Amino acid sequence: MSIEIFQKIILDYQDNSDFDLTERDLPLEFIQNMAIGIVGVRRCGKTYRTHQLADFMKANGKKQNICRIQFNDHRINKIRSEQLNLIDDAYYSLFPEKRNKESVIFIFDEIHLIKGWEDYILYLIESKYHNVLITGSTATLQRGEYSSSLRGKFFPFELSPFSFNEFLRHYGIKITLKTSKGIDLLRNNLKKYLRQGGFPGLLNIPELLHEDILRSYWDTMILRDIAEAHNNDNINLSLLRVFADSLISRTGCPMTVNKLAGNIRESGFAFSNETLYKFLSYLSDAFMIYTVEIYAVSEKIRARNYKKVYCADWALANAVSYGEGIDDTRALENMVFLELRRQRYDINYFRTKEGFEVDFVVSLKKKIISLMQVCYSLENEEVRKREFRALIKTAKYLKVNNLSIITFDEEGSEEIEDFKIGIIPAWKWLLEK
Repeated sequence: MSIEIFQKIILDYQDNSDFDLTERDLPLEFIQNMAIGIVGVRRCGKTYRTHQLADFMKANGKKQNICRIQFNDHRINKIRSEQLNLIDDAYYSLFPEKRNKESVIFIFDEIHLIKGWEDYILYLIESKYHNVLITGSTATLQRGEYSSSLRGKFFPFELSPFSFNEFLRHYGIKITLKTSKGIDLLRNNLKKYLRQGGFPGLLNIPELLHEDILRSYWDTMILRDIAEAHNNDNINLSLLRVFADSLISRTGCPMTVNKLAGNIRESGFAFSNETLYKFLSYLSDAFMIYTVEIYAVSEKIRARNYKKVYCADWALANAVSYGEGIDDTRALENMVFLELRRQRYDINYFRTKEGFEVDFVVSLKKKIISLMQVCYSLENEEVRKREFRALIKTAKYLKVNNLSIITFDEEGSEEIEDFKIGIIPAWKWLLEK
């Protein structure tokens, strides 16, 4: 392994201007003496977010401050951990004037392929002039894995498939709420977004192929991010697939592992419930699914109540789910859930003693800031009464005044028992920050 190979790799990337990028909204912030990483579900655009960072550096006259190495490059795939120092040696041999004077961004893709790579990262981040960004497949960048390997000196930034704002940006849609034409355009694009989801790889592909591609994504996640990532577990792949598909079919619905276990056993499988709990943690760690607990101070209450499950992308859930898939309200609810996560809110649901349920109890720094229902349409009077009743009952119990219902297109407000409930169309709510 020669220093010249790394010099060529570094310079080639600095001169590369072929990236066709849609700007992502995920902010990245480097932390002194820590490495950072971009984590998230497979195919959500993690590598392209690093290219966006590099483009930003180049646009600001700092292209020489980038050192990016992709470790599945055939020219260096035999490198050993004791040779990793060739990377910064190669960089500073090219740009000696930057040593200990300017910040340099080291971007390492798939560095986990090198056994013993962690010590090199720990060595680099000792310098205040080194910013280290690690990327890789979802299977290798699962929650907590790198933080453990780097002794707590790793901070992950979670990236999801496209938000509605990014979706509009990708298609070149100018956002305006001031004209009927502008609102019609947003409404029509929300229908499209609700139909095809936010995975970047689908956005310029004929819709006829979307479901097949999404199912291939799901299959790859099951195989690579679960089965291969945990190959020491001797996972029963058939059982894993049935459990994962059953779980994702419950998107937006209550779920207990014990209930799912009973249904799966009727299909002839033999297993312990602990196996399914382990599968659930693997699916969560791979960012394929999210679970939401009931809002309660008591840990016992949270533990004994069911969880609600959401998917990394509602169109993915619809493609994989049994039967007719998930309906519009569940898809919209999943969409709202993901947007709340992007805004870094804490999310729970609530169920009153009378059995009335509120979809989202939204908190920030352990303080409840709003209660939210999601309903595709409120035209049905019974549905309307049910949604309002649940909000009012929960608001009284939790002493919360900020109440809203997110719909596909309806807008307005209603006052009930001194509470004002805002009715907000999703195309407007998704663009608010």
